[in-house]
Amino acid sequence: MKKQLIYIALTMLGFVVGCKKDEDPKLEDPDKRLTAELAARQADLLTAPNGWRATIYPKGGKGFMYYLKFNADGTVKMLSDFNATTSTVLAESTYRLKALMRPTLIFDGYNYIHLPADPNGSVSGGSNATGLASDFEFAFTKTTADSIYFDGIFNGNKFIMSKLTAADEQKFLAGALKPFMDDATAATSNKILFILLDGKQIPVSISISNKSISIAGKTSSPFAFKLDGLELKSPLKINNYTFDRVYWDDVNKQFYFLNGTTKIIIEISPSPLPLEETPELHTLLASRWNSLLINMSTMPDQSASFKTAYNTANTSLGTLGGAGRYIEYITILFNTNGTINFQIRYRNPSSPNSFFLADFNYTMNLNAATGVATFTQLGTPSGNAATIATYVVALRNYIANNSFKIAYISAAAPAGAKVGGFLGQSNPASFFYGTLSQ
Repeated sequence: MKKQLIYIALTMLGFVVGCKKDEDPKLEDPDKRLTAELAARQADLLTAPNGWRATIYPKGGKGFMYYLKFNADGTVKMLSDFNATTSTVLAESTYRLKALMRPTLIFDGYNYIHLPADPNGSVSGGSNATGLASDFEFAFTKTTADSIYFDGIFNGNKFIMSKLTAADEQKFLAGALKPFMDDATAATSNKILFILLDGKQIPVSISISNKSISIAGKTSSPFAFKLDGLELKSPLKINNYTFDRVYWDDVNKQFYFLNGTTKIIIEISPSPLPLEETPELHTLLASRWNSLLINMSTMPDQSASFKTAYNTANTSLGTLGGAGRYIEYITILFNTNGTINFQIRYRNPSSPNSFFLADFNYTMNLNAATGVATFTQLGTPSGNAATIATYVVALRNYIANNSFKIAYISAAAPAGAKVGGFLGQSNPASFFYGTLSQ
């Protein structure tokens, strides 16, 4: 009996050990699993027979669009809305897939996608060493039927690729992007834009060079080009309206938003529109804002009448002593006693490292209720002002012979700058503006 029990126990132990051995999971070779994953991601890249439209919005600003066509041999062709050349010249480089923390797409041959990240800041308008803090190595995060989503490895920028139709690919390859970019520039450059919402004119600012759009100076977004409009990084929200993209009317050559099915056309105004801000700008002169800088090289979108006065004065100044003197910029200094200094900074090319300041003084007669001001010359010019007075008389007369509403406005200016406008009252098309300083 004892022998039988021992035999049964040994038999059962053998059965258990045998079962355990058969049920142990067989771990797949990690190298094989990784190879299969990368092969699957490679296959994803090749599932767009008409190529991809991709977008990225770098941390440093702006937005960029790409046409991409991946080939099985590790090459990729691309176009971009980065500039006129990249929109028409199809460039080829290489790419590869690599397993980092996640399967990663690496554009390892320099191409248009590297331009926003170029360490030479002048390439993209960004900072030296970082450019616009863009990416060109991307980790796969999600794949759908028509799109692939990525995260940038170094800067975490979102990169999204969507499949193109055959018709859209042909438009890209036929060079349709550049004419649209040219039309968009013509429709917005040197233009004062607005939309009509609930019976009120609301300022709109579109900068093609900075790839940004804002409404009323309160809501803004970077954008990238589509073939039929602008794609926004984030929706624009103003009052009870939300706009998630900007459409293009190719017949009338103008942009518009959609509110449901209703077109809200981005129209052109003859003069800047005051921004609704409290307190108003004219109440803060000399207390918060000490000066207004007018730099024609960085803010050229001045009115035709101001440009005429400026150019006439600048040309005349160049004849002084035959030395070719020129205006560098103008500053209006607001004083606590109700006067202003209309200060012209000018240079002599023979002394490139030095500059001259000429102060023309005016009393400012400001209507506290309306923000409208007139200016009367105070005293006789002295010093440098006396030297150039007759040469810059066109500018002096422009200030003295007009009345202006002083207000915050929306206008193209250096990033982060607050803009103040002098808006002509007798002629709405006559105005000038500059950046405010405290």
